Amino acid sequence: MNIGLIIGKKNSVGVPGKNTKSLLGRPSAEYAFIASEKSNIDMTFCSTDCPTIKDIAKKYQSIIIDRPNILATPESLTEDVLTHAYEEITKKVDEKKIDTISLLFCNNPAIDVNLLNEAIDFLKASDD
Repeated sequence: MNIGLIIGKKNSVGVPGKNTKSLLGRPSAEYAFIASEKSNIDMTFCSTDCPTIKDIAKKYQSIIIDRPNILATPESLTEDVLTHAYEEITKKVDEKKIDTISLLFCNNPAIDVNLLNEAIDFLKASDD
C-alpha cells in the first residue's frame, strides 16, 4: 500500500498563512491533496492543527491526524511531526502492508505527480 502524508500547520512564522493563501483560486494546501489524489497513492493522511486544512482534507477523503499543540510551534521539529504521524498511521494500517510513504507539504503547490509516481514505482520495484 502506498501512503501519502500531507503536513501543514496553522501558524507559520516565516510566511504567515502560507498553507491557506489563495493561489489560482484554491488554498495553496489543496494542491498537495490534488497531487495525492492523481498519483499512485492509495491512502492519504493529513497531519495538521489547522481547521482550514482539515476541511480540505475532508473534501479529498483524507484521514486527519490531529497534530498536538506541542508539534505545532515554531520550535517543533519536522522529525517529531513525522514520528507522531507514523505512529498514528500504523494504528490504522498494518505496518507490514505499507510499501511506501510519500511526504507532501501543504506549502508546495508545484508537486509533480509524474515524478511522485516514478519514485513510488522505483521504491516498489526495488523491494521485489
